[in-house]
Amino acid sequence: MVTREKVTWPGAKIRKKDEGMPNFENNLNHGDLIITFDVIFPKGQLSPETSNAIKSLFPEEVKLKVYNGL
Repeated sequence: MVTREKVTWPGAKIRKKDEGMPNFENNLNHGDLIITFDVIFPKGQLSPETSNAIKSLFPEEVKLKVYNGL
């Protein structure tokens, strides 16, 4: 799982240490996984119905989740 506390803009990158491809010579070592976000923003103004539908998808209360890589 990937979480961000900032606004995610198009082209934003996150580096996940030791979660990438295994090393060719030693499969126990892994490289970094680099995730690039491709964000598409709507063009123009959203209708009130669309805006309310999007708001209903996200809960008001934000719970922080900790990912330990296991």
